[in-house]
Amino acid sequence: MLVSTFELLLKPITPTVGNIPNSDRQVLQGYFLTIANPNNTDLRLRLQFTATTPNLNLADTITISDVAGINVFGDLTPTPDPRKFTLDVGIAAHDTGLVILQPDITTLNPQVDEVEFRGFVEIFLRAPGGKFNVLLTPEHRGTFVSENPPIVSDFDQLVYALPTSNGGSLFTLKQELVDKDVKEVKPEVKETKETKEIKEIKEIKDVPDKLPKENIETVTANLTSEVQQTLALMAQSIDNIEQRLATQEAFISSEERPAVGETAVNNG
Repeated sequence: MLVSTFELLLKPITPTVGNIPNSDRQVLQGYFLTIANPNNTDLRLRLQFTATTPNLNLADTITISDVAGINVFGDLTPTPDPRKFTLDVGIAAHDTGLVILQPDITTLNPQVDEVEFRGFVEIFLRAPGGKFNVLLTPEHRGTFVSENPPIVSDFDQLVYALPTSNGGSLFTLKQELVDKDVKEVKPEVKETKETKEIKEIKEIKDVPDKLPKENIETVTANLTSEVQQTLALMAQSIDNIEQRLATQEAFISSEERPAVGETAVNNG
């Protein structure tokens, strides 16, 4: 998500001296981003800085992160795209951190070296998943440096807020990056006798779903035919019984009545 533009400077604030003495003093200007996490969850964020003319480089820049009350110095992380560099930062729940990107004054000489980078900043949520609100306040802060020490009345520092991409400070972030460092932990389930039996039952239940449709239709047709035949025989037997009851005919005639020890046979 786009945050704002940025401009890193180590050069005279004006091209020429002009009619105002010391108007061409060197300025050291950096990008300052205040990040507040109002959530009950710690957030892992990634800032991406993009500059094209010229491209950013590690030799002329330095990063400073102040999240736990201690300044941590470091470098941007290169990406396959030479125009883009990243910086990862973690902000604890209900905490506020400050991230700085500026010309590396520890190695650059303000009287000799000049730095001028312009670009834009993006922010991404690395972890956890979901949507979270953060408060972002981007600023440019600078200090004027010169061979001649300024007098007391000189204005030797500057600071001004930068407009954000949404016109405010509240940003809603959702996870767009897959953090390789955050691994999903799945509980190990050991197979017991009970779980094995449940698995076998499930496989048996799943068999009809795996049968071809034509086989299921054939089985259904055969079952339907057998049921119809059985019902027809039952109906015929009921008709025979009703006829015998109507004519008061015995179910077994005297001739058909077996002797003791013999098996009865119904010829009707």
